[in-house]
Amino acid sequence: MKTVSLKATRREKTGKGVARKLRREGLLPAVIYGGGRPEATHIAIPASEVRKIKHHHGLVKLDLDGEERICILKDIQYNWLGDVPIHVDFQEVKFGETITTVVELEFVGTPIGVSEEGGVLEIMKREIEIETLPRAIPEKIVVDISNLHAGDALHVGEISVPEGIKIVDNPEETVVVVAEPEETTTEESEETGEE
Repeated sequence: MKTVSLKATRREKTGKGVARKLRREGLLPAVIYGGGRPEATHIAIPASEVRKIKHHHGLVKLDLDGEERICILKDIQYNWLGDVPIHVDFQEVKFGETITTVVELEFVGTPIGVSEEGGVLEIMKREIEIETLPRAIPEKIVVDISNLHAGDALHVGEISVPEGIKIVDNPEETVVVVAEPEETTTEESEETGEE
């Protein structure tokens, strides 16, 4: 499991004015909650560092003025255009206690339904929510889709995960579909119409 390190500084003041001032200085307001602490910790992180964590699903090691805080990224809020990060939420973890986090799915293999039967692969879900111990968070979960035929679907409940990891998402939720070739669908529709 990959861990990303970030520098952070405490901030005593909060509010829109403070947040705008921080952003002008190249910093982003952020907050750390959880970890058994009674109150959230308000911090600032370099805005340029957000690119290191926005697609990271493992642990984030925050150097908070010399104090190490191990967290996971919970949320990045963006401006109304959706292209500039404006706030970050971290959840502190306690080793030995399970946490809920999101992990990326990596699909391997070409479905038989695509390579031999002319179907089209449709990916409905690219990540899943899991519950596990902090040190057991995988970088990604590999899903072999090579045995799927045209018309087949893979559901959350059919994904294999390493021991010690529990999938939180609905097992009935569709992850991948191999849509049948358009010609077949059209022919079937015509036949149904004739009947």
